[in-house]
Amino acid sequence: MRKVWIAPLAIAAVFALVATALAANTYQVHKAGTTAKGKGSKAHPIPTGITIGFLVGEEDSSKRATVIEKYAIGAEGIVANGKGAPKCDFNDLNDPGPVPSKCNKARVGGGIARNAAGPSNDQAKAHSLPCNLDVDLYNIGTGMAIHLDSHSQPAPGGLGDFSSTKIGCPLAIDGRYTIKGKFVKTKIGGVVATDFQFSVPENLRHPIPGNDNSIFESVTNIMKKTKNGKAFYSKQGCKGGKRTTRATFTSEQTATQAPVKKSATKQTKC
Repeated sequence: MRKVWIAPLAIAAVFALVATALAANTYQVHKAGTTAKGKGSKAHPIPTGITIGFLVGEEDSSKRATVIEKYAIGAEGIVANGKGAPKCDFNDLNDPGPVPSKCNKARVGGGIARNAAGPSNDQAKAHSLPCNLDVDLYNIGTGMAIHLDSHSQPAPGGLGDFSSTKIGCPLAIDGRYTIKGKFVKTKIGGVVATDFQFSVPENLRHPIPGNDNSIFESVTNIMKKTKNGKAFYSKQGCKGGKRTTRATFTSEQTATQAPVKKSATKQTKC
């Protein structure tokens, strides 16, 4: 049975004040890189692993960010191919219970998603709890499945304490919570690329009615994978000596604010 650590959030809600000013999120890609050397090209792609990390904040640093609903993440010249790694059906990964053993080979990477959970009508970090989730990525052929899990552990810190990277969450994200993402062809920096696009469902943005789960940091590593001569991710070009990694975020619509779409980029060596 899933355990729910609601009490601290309920206590925090007592202090909630209805916000009167519109939220303004800030975004930063703070980690980006590849594991293989060289620029690569369409004719001679170079298989590679990749790292992408981003930060989400608020202009008022004492507040949680507005909840993000949609993401698109990619890098200049970095192209994904679902045929370049073993795959597993999304329905198998989305069923209740442990990940089936037949999907183990389809795991292509993982990392951590760090969130702040608190009352929807009060963005104060001082009234929020950390919600750190394990991230596992699985190839589903047309994209990746993002599997999130708190491992039934409580929040790794008290109200307003986000210093720990230990896995745990006050919300019931301790079972099978899987997001379906897709690969979309695009161009970044004028060079062919693949965006990994996904939307976060309501039950992850608001696992408890009246509470938000707002991401503030994500770091994921995707391994170098190949199958039958094809690479899961490969380098297929880069302009000049710098590669642009781009993350695009769309905040959710609220009663007082329409969705806002913004992007952040980071330049790294090709």
